[in-house]
Amino acid sequence: MNRSPSNPKLVGIWRRLLDEAAAQNGPVELVPVTEQGRELPRVRARLLRSGPDGTLVVEMPSGQPQAEALRKGVAVDVVVTTDATRMKARSSVADLGRFKLNEQTRVLAVRLTAVTGVASAQRRACYRLSTAGLGLAVELTCPEWPTGWPEDQDPVRARAVDLSDRGLGLTVKLPLEWAEKMKSRLFDAAIWLPGEAEPLEVPVRVVRAFENLQKTVTLGLQFEFPTPVQQRRAERVIQQFSVEQQRRQLRRTRGAG
Repeated sequence: MNRSPSNPKLVGIWRRLLDEAAAQNGPVELVPVTEQGRELPRVRARLLRSGPDGTLVVEMPSGQPQAEALRKGVAVDVVVTTDATRMKARSSVADLGRFKLNEQTRVLAVRLTAVTGVASAQRRACYRLSTAGLGLAVELTCPEWPTGWPEDQDPVRARAVDLSDRGLGLTVKLPLEWAEKMKSRLFDAAIWLPGEAEPLEVPVRVVRAFENLQKTVTLGLQFEFPTPVQQRRAERVIQQFSVEQQRRQLRRTRGAG
């Protein structure tokens, strides 16, 4: 991450992104950080309020066990992402309590201290392996499908086109309008890697859905691990698979030469 804490331009962009997200209760990512500086699995949540003093109020999400790390005093990196911009700032949990959405509704929320060190952020560099020619099968299941979801698409069967230790891309035989309904939802993905007796099972969130000129619908999925143990296990399996595929490609290239 390239930190420029006092850069007025970055601070201005940060405030604009937060104001836009708060106006729509849009998503942000919270990355709890241990006292030793180690990042814990990220939490995706709705931004409820962005204060003029830099403080934030974020809904405490349900169904994400990793949110248990959001305790008073814990350091947190707040990440805001749009199609063209990804920014990050450091905060900490001030307290947890009820937040008044309207006259009838109060929700459990996390109050964050004023952020510091606003900066542009890049995703961690990781090798994205093309799997388009491998016929890598993936199945997606969902605890709660969108209303009217066709029964013959439960589970959704797909083919992986690329894979990294942060996520994967899939092609699906779905109309784009149905693929769009999957965005922001959490799914259980079963990835059938060659040579493995059992599928690699990981929780994923659909972050992109688009259609190319050939009318093929592609989904972009981000891994959302509930525990560091599950994250490390999945990363190890994926990295081993990626290294083996690269070795095979190198042997084929040398053989052709």
